[in-house]
Amino acid sequence: MTSMRTLRNNSNGGTDLGMIMKTAGLLVLLLFIITAFFLGGMVLVDQVIMPAWTDLGSEVELPDVVDLDFYKAKGDLAEIGLDLERIEESFHAVIDEGRIIEQVPPPYTQVKKGRTVGVVVSRGPEEVIIPDLTRLTTDQARTKLQEFGLTLGIITSRPDDAPEGTVIDQRPTATLKALRNTRINLVISSGPIHTTIPIPRLVNMGLNGALARIRDLDGKVWIEWVEDDSQVMMTIVSQQPEPGIEMDGQPIFDLTVAVRTGFRPTAAMVDTIGIGAAPPWMRGRGVPPPPDEGRDERIPPGLRR
Repeated sequence: MTSMRTLRNNSNGGTDLGMIMKTAGLLVLLLFIITAFFLGGMVLVDQVIMPAWTDLGSEVELPDVVDLDFYKAKGDLAEIGLDLERIEESFHAVIDEGRIIEQVPPPYTQVKKGRTVGVVVSRGPEEVIIPDLTRLTTDQARTKLQEFGLTLGIITSRPDDAPEGTVIDQRPTATLKALRNTRINLVISSGPIHTTIPIPRLVNMGLNGALARIRDLDGKVWIEWVEDDSQVMMTIVSQQPEPGIEMDGQPIFDLTVAVRTGFRPTAAMVDTIGIGAAPPWMRGRGVPPPPDEGRDERIPPGLRR
């Protein structure tokens, strides 16, 4: 009985001692882990976290990079701890391709190191082909210019056979290249010129003098030679249209010229340069002018052959 009780007591004592040993080992291990973690954390904080935190907390003044080459600006910002990002590209009439148009944040802002700066980079000036605006009205021309990214400039007018109010000229001219928003100047037709010409008196004048007057009027002339010894040689005996009449446009004269009986004029005797009609010596007595050479209905029927 005594032996059994003694054995049981020894058994309980051994169990308690084992538990104590295990508990002590766990405490030592936990202390080691805590110590190692603390020492490693100190190194991590000291070597990694604190430098990064210190850098992120420092600020620098953002320089002005507008109009700089993108890659030049990127290098400059990297030297002070900033990054540069191209966020957009846009046409620009003044800033060359590859240079910076705009930056965000704006220049001279205080920013933390490590910050990314966004920029808009120029694609250079945008060019368009100038459209042909002739025969368009002013409103039509303005609309077409807007479609091409161009602007209507100065409008002037001058007489022309084109319909009144339509474009007859433009500067710069069509098919040329121009920068977007370039102003295109227009010339508009004010309609044809309606002028009247007073017909001068040519009767009893010498032929060359009469031709000079016709030349001044930018007219045309047809001549019929008449043998008449009672008249002064090479003078105008009759004319159509009659003197004093007001005519529109280019006048066409039909003249009768006196010559001696049996006389035939030659080219050297008559100056028809600039008259715009067949030489008078090509038309003999009683021979009408060609129908396609400028005769019109203003010549009285009695003088038509």
